Amino acid sequence: MNGLTFWMLLAASAAAGEPGPPVTHYEAVVGRPQAAETNQPADLAMVSDGHDRLTVPVRLGASRTYQFLVDTGSDRTSVSRQLARELGLREQARAELHSATGRSEVRMAHLPELSMSRRAVRNITAPMLDANDMGADGILGIDSLRSQRVVFDFAGGRLSVLSRDAADVITDKDAIVVRAKRLEGRLVITDAEIDGIPVRVVLDTGSSLTIGNGALSRKLGRQRAPTSVRAIDLISVTGAVLRGELVTVGGLEIGGARLEGLGVVFADAHTFRQLKLDRTPALLLGMNALRGFDQVSIDFAGKTLSLVLPGERKRAQFPK
Repeated sequence: MNGLTFWMLLAASAAAGEPGPPVTHYEAVVGRPQAAETNQPADLAMVSDGHDRLTVPVRLGASRTYQFLVDTGSDRTSVSRQLARELGLREQARAELHSATGRSEVRMAHLPELSMSRRAVRNITAPMLDANDMGADGILGIDSLRSQRVVFDFAGGRLSVLSRDAADVITDKDAIVVRAKRLEGRLVITDAEIDGIPVRVVLDTGSSLTIGNGALSRKLGRQRAPTSVRAIDLISVTGAVLRGELVTVGGLEIGGARLEGLGVVFADAHTFRQLKLDRTPALLLGMNALRGFDQVSIDFAGKTLSLVLPGERKRAQFPK
């Protein structure tokens, strides 16, 4: 099993004892859960976890609702150790986890059924991590969404999960549609540039910030001196620390849509090596970028990203 999870703390400017925004990712484990057969859309209210990420209410079997982080950068749904103990979930074999700083082993749990509104996914093998490290009761990954279309309506504060053949009644007719490719279960945009430099973009709603690799940093540095540089620490759930730098780039273009003044954290994260994206300019596109749009629709089955530009010009910046 591959999995990625880490916290980001401001190294210089955060107040003592005040945590920075967490960023969480997971990759695939062997086997696919079984999706329940239904065409009923799930229309859920989005709730911020306090770090600009989004959580939605889910049930595990007949349980009460719990808040799970929506993470399109995660192939695998996960659950907190605290919740697994509360529900008496059956533990399974340990598996290897790849964090931003390296490898470690995690315990796994069996989730018989997970449901969002009327939509359910069955037989999930989920990594167990600490709720404090995740910032939620669990993480809703691509294994629970792979045959669906997920619409983040930031303007309306709603998250809609639709089946592949559902009528397109939510996505705006004027949306910019961008084709994507699949990489380790995740969607990667190749039609993208930062300040004229072609870049691979991995969609990652589980990350509050956008993270860039060293290859992109070096190319940008040759063009111009970086602005608004701030030191930042990436702290994994294993306790290891990786130093990075927050830089404001000029502009990110994705399929004709443009975001100005985007904050990007550059770090030599193990994530890029795991995805074999360490030698080409690449980004993990986080919520600070996606919230620059009124609506973001991600079609996993159709491998497309639809973006609705805001009524007024917005700037995607590092959260204060």
